[in-house]
Amino acid sequence: MNLLLFSLFAVAIWLMFSLYRSHNRRKAGMFLPVRSASIIKIHSYKSFGILATIRFKDEAVPKIGDRVCEQGSIYEITGVVSPDQEKLPIGQWDCRIVKV
Repeated sequence: MNLLLFSLFAVAIWLMFSLYRSHNRRKAGMFLPVRSASIIKIHSYKSFGILATIRFKDEAVPKIGDRVCEQGSIYEITGVVSPDQEKLPIGQWDCRIVKV
Protein backbone atom coordinates (compact mmCIF):
# COMPACT_ATOMS: atom_id res chain seq x y z
CA MET A 1 0.00 0.00 0.00
CA ASN A 2 2.80 2.41 0.89
CA LEU A 3 4.62 1.61 -2.35
CA LEU A 4 1.48 2.37 -4.37
CA LEU A 5 1.00 5.75 -2.65
CA PHE A 6 4.66 6.61 -3.10
CA SER A 7 4.56 5.77 -6.83
CA LEU A 8 1.36 7.81 -7.32
CA PHE A 9 3.00 10.74 -5.54
CA ALA A 10 6.12 10.44 -7.72
CA VAL A 11 4.02 10.35 -10.92
CA ALA A 12 2.05 13.40 -9.75
CA ILE A 13 5.25 15.36 -9.07
CA TRP A 14 6.69 14.38 -12.47
CA LEU A 15 3.47 15.39 -14.23
CA MET A 16 3.35 18.78 -12.49
CA PHE A 17 7.00 19.42 -13.37
CA SER A 18 6.55 18.51 -17.05
CA LEU A 19 3.38 20.65 -17.36
CA TYR A 20 5.21 23.59 -15.74
CA ARG A 21 8.13 23.31 -18.18
CA SER A 22 5.93 23.05 -21.29
CA HIS A 23 3.79 26.00 -20.14
CA ASN A 24 6.88 28.17 -19.62
CA ARG A 25 8.20 27.27 -23.09
CA ARG A 26 4.89 28.18 -24.74
CA LYS A 27 4.65 31.41 -22.76
CA ALA A 28 8.21 32.45 -23.70
CA GLY A 29 7.50 31.80 -27.40
CA MET A 30 4.52 34.13 -27.37
CA PHE A 31 6.73 37.17 -26.79
CA LEU A 32 8.86 36.70 -29.92
CA PRO A 33 8.32 39.42 -32.54
CA VAL A 34 6.03 38.69 -35.47
CA ARG A 35 6.79 40.22 -38.88
CA SER A 36 4.10 41.94 -40.84
CA ALA A 37 3.45 39.85 -43.96
CA SER A 38 0.78 38.09 -45.95
CA ILE A 39 0.81 34.62 -47.44
CA ILE A 40 0.04 34.98 -51.13
CA LYS A 41 0.02 31.38 -52.30
CA ILE A 42 0.56 28.01 -50.64
CA HIS A 43 2.38 25.78 -53.11
CA SER A 44 2.44 22.46 -51.28
CA TYR A 45 2.15 20.68 -47.96
CA LYS A 46 5.14 18.41 -47.33
CA SER A 47 6.41 16.43 -44.37
CA PHE A 48 8.96 19.19 -43.62
CA GLY A 49 6.33 21.95 -43.61
CA ILE A 50 4.45 24.20 -46.01
CA LEU A 51 6.03 25.79 -49.08
CA ALA A 52 4.46 29.22 -49.64
CA THR A 53 5.04 32.57 -51.32
CA ILE A 54 5.03 35.33 -48.73
CA ARG A 55 4.91 39.10 -49.27
CA PHE A 56 6.61 41.00 -46.47
CA LYS A 57 5.55 44.57 -45.70
CA ASP A 58 9.14 45.60 -44.98
CA GLU A 59 12.03 45.14 -47.41
CA ALA A 60 14.19 43.01 -45.10
CA VAL A 61 15.25 39.55 -46.20
CA PRO A 62 13.45 36.79 -44.25
CA LYS A 63 15.55 34.68 -41.91
CA ILE A 64 15.05 31.23 -40.43
CA GLY A 65 13.12 31.59 -37.19
CA ASP A 66 11.12 34.67 -38.20
CA ARG A 67 7.43 34.48 -37.36
CA VAL A 68 4.56 35.53 -39.61
CA CYS A 69 0.94 36.09 -38.58
CA GLU A 70 -1.78 35.28 -41.13
CA GLN A 71 -5.48 35.38 -40.22
CA GLY A 72 -4.90 34.63 -36.55
CA SER A 73 -2.43 31.78 -37.11
CA ILE A 74 1.27 32.16 -36.43
CA TYR A 75 3.76 30.50 -38.78
CA GLU A 76 7.51 30.12 -38.27
CA ILE A 77 9.92 30.24 -41.20
CA THR A 78 12.07 27.10 -41.34
CA GLY A 79 13.77 27.83 -44.65
CA VAL A 80 14.04 30.36 -47.42
CA VAL A 81 14.16 29.08 -50.99
CA SER A 82 16.81 30.91 -53.00
CA PRO A 83 14.73 33.25 -55.13
CA ASP A 84 14.70 33.95 -58.81
CA GLN A 85 14.30 37.67 -58.31
CA GLU A 86 13.44 38.10 -61.98
CA LYS A 87 10.22 36.14 -61.45
CA LEU A 88 9.19 37.43 -58.02
CA PRO A 89 8.37 41.08 -57.26
CA ILE A 90 10.31 42.94 -54.58
CA GLY A 91 9.34 41.86 -51.07
CA GLN A 92 8.05 38.41 -52.08
CA TRP A 93 9.90 35.25 -51.07
CA ASP A 94 9.30 31.52 -51.30
CA CYS A 95 9.62 30.15 -47.77
CA ARG A 96 9.15 26.90 -45.92
CA ILE A 97 6.89 27.49 -42.94
CA VAL A 98 5.34 25.48 -40.10
CA LYS A 99 2.33 26.41 -38.03
CA VAL A 100 3.21 27.23 -34.42
